[in-house]
Amino acid sequence: MRRWHFYVMGLIALVYGLIGLTEYVMITFGLRVGWLELYPAEQMVWLKAVPDWVNVVWLAHVFLALVGALCLLAHLQSAVWMLAFAFLTLVVVSVWMFFFAMPTVVAVTGGGWIPWTLAGLVLLLSFLIYIYARQEKQRGEVL
Repeated sequence: MRRWHFYVMGLIALVYGLIGLTEYVMITFGLRVGWLELYPAEQMVWLKAVPDWVNVVWLAHVFLALVGALCLLAHLQSAVWMLAFAFLTLVVVSVWMFFFAMPTVVAVTGGGWIPWTLAGLVLLLSFLIYIYARQEKQRGEVL
């Protein structure tokens, strides 16, 4: 019998993947609904204008996060490497947004602590989901 937290973490990972994919699709198609209504107009323009390679890495992140979550719920070992690469792609996009983009995401959002905090929390969640999947693999829960 699976432990209860396996399903809780699987559900958290699935919701994380679905939210990431939803945000990617809405930004790609220019939809300002839901939480995207809270984004400043300048940030939406900035997000639509990211370089192609950033867009590809971002798409890889949301795809790997969602499929990795589904694999985790299905108890498949491939969840571990998918979630690891999802975290790494998120790191790449975050480093670009904060340090190499012109202008940076901090400048576009008006500065302050909010972009740093939100990015830190998203990175932490992605990392914790990966660590959990890795631990479950070591325990034999993920086959």
